[in-house]
Amino acid sequence: MFANQFISDEIFPLKRLDSVASAEVFMQDCMVKELPVVDGGKIIGMVSESILQNTNKSKVEDCMNTQLDVYTINEFAHYFELWQRFDFSKFDSLTLVNDEQQFKGIVSVKDIMKHSYANLALAQEGSFLVIEVSAIQYSLAEIARICESNDAKILHLMIESQGGEAKLLHVSLKLNKIYLNHVIASLERFGYHIIKTNSPLNPTQSLDERYNWLLKYLNT
Repeated sequence: MFANQFISDEIFPLKRLDSVASAEVFMQDCMVKELPVVDGGKIIGMVSESILQNTNKSKVEDCMNTQLDVYTINEFAHYFELWQRFDFSKFDSLTLVNDEQQFKGIVSVKDIMKHSYANLALAQEGSFLVIEVSAIQYSLAEIARICESNDAKILHLMIESQGGEAKLLHVSLKLNKIYLNHVIASLERFGYHIIKTNSPLNPTQSLDERYNWLLKYLNT
């Protein structure tokens, strides 16, 4: 996925002769704190909510910031690059440009989050589980092999470091199956510790299996 797939159809750039007051109102309506100033199809500056609130100027062009490197990103930047820039800049919107630095559109954090969930594997049918494993023992290839041996495929994966001397990882997996009892049993057989799942009890599971899983859940 590329940045230009997330261009907003509701957020527009400011013009250099826009008033500071109207720019503030427009930002509030769009729920963003930064906007580009565009003239002749090119970005000539950007303004932020804090700039507008602390200026005694009346026109946008008189108080805009012309340092644009952090605020602009190429329209074909990858989805991962887009999130990396959002994290680095702490902005809630970014302006997309082409190779000639022409304005192409605006992407906001709220829009990318909405579109990302709708299009990524998180929205697909299935259940998730969270594995706790030491960093030195983590192997995606092995986890994937165990899941696939039980006819389950990994749709989405997220890794969180828990820090500390043990250097533990929490590996969250979204799988394409609702019932994960066989996957969980196989992972545990290979020494993986399952700390959370939203998988319901399989109606074909034996009563003994259900009881054992309930006890394990209550004791974690």
